[in-house]
Amino acid sequence: MDAAVLFDATPLDRDHAARGIGAAVRGMAEGLAALPNDERPAFLVAGDGENAPLIPERYSVRWPAFRMRRVPDPWPLAHVERRVRQLAPRLFHATQAELLPAGVPSVVTLYDLIPAAYPKLFLSGAGRKAEATAYRRWMKRLPHARLLLCISQETADDAVALAGADPARVRVVPLAAPPEAMPAGEVPADPYILMSGGLEPHKNPWPVIGALALLPEPLRLVMTGPWGGRRVRMVRDYAQREGVLHRIDLLGHVPASRLAALRQGAVAVVVPSLKEGFGLPVLEAMQAGVPIIASDTPALREVGADAARYEDPFDAAGWADAIAEAWQEPEIRKSSAIGGPSRAQQFSWDRTTELIMQAYDEALAS
Repeated sequence: MDAAVLFDATPLDRDHAARGIGAAVRGMAEGLAALPNDERPAFLVAGDGENAPLIPERYSVRWPAFRMRRVPDPWPLAHVERRVRQLAPRLFHATQAELLPAGVPSVVTLYDLIPAAYPKLFLSGAGRKAEATAYRRWMKRLPHARLLLCISQETADDAVALAGADPARVRVVPLAAPPEAMPAGEVPADPYILMSGGLEPHKNPWPVIGALALLPEPLRLVMTGPWGGRRVRMVRDYAQREGVLHRIDLLGHVPASRLAALRQGAVAVVVPSLKEGFGLPVLEAMQAGVPIIASDTPALREVGADAARYEDPFDAAGWADAIAEAWQEPEIRKSSAIGGPSRAQQFSWDRTTELIMQAYDEALAS
């Protein structure tokens, strides 16, 4: 291959595409694709790479669907790592936990170490044995990367504390928001709060559902995201016990245009996570000028700063007070419409691309 660096763009044509990793890889890939020919990396793409930026320096790998629940995809170890070694890049930019080839000089975009922070929620139990083994294999490889590009200071701190990374090899490279979609599609007629994203254990929707039970109708909760059936059943059961199931719209994955419309019309965007690597929903809400209520956790504060209100992730009453204030005080929305976009402008893909290129230069020189 001609380019010195090979960037892993395969998440754009796999299940990751609809998740936060997909948004991150798309932003990075598009920023890198816009560089001059002699500066940008080559891209590794899955299949025909139809969702990856179209540049001449692309190398394809076959990555079939593998859908056995809680059994790690065997394809990277069996074939994809071998393909990367055959291409022999001087540096490989790993963008997902499934693909960090041993024996290949690498930089790693590290989103979070949440499973390592909460092993009982993510890595324990007989049914997760294979999944836990694969995750720990990946963690053992992390300290051997030339550089870890962490998307927040919280993730950088976790890389040192949980993965044993050398602080000298850790860099903070924040992400940015995807381009704002044109709002389109149906939104509830009643006032509502919006929670978007996954339903993994750390996403913690419980205080928001509990807060809804403390607030009067017609306020609703709209939830969107790429979910599995088991997680949705857990939410439904909890909401039923709280007596608010009839006030929750579980929409699942929606197009970006409808999510933009839902965000724009919301009383507030709520992000009740126990822990995050970055806080993309906070950034997207700031960009849209919508009030934000987020858990008081380091990464969410890193992104939101003074543009969000923060609550204890276990205190439903606190969340109810914050939601009521956003609902009943027009000045809150006016303030968010000014402060949110101003704060969001501090995050850009141009800056992310610049920091990535600096990391490439440093890693290639080492």
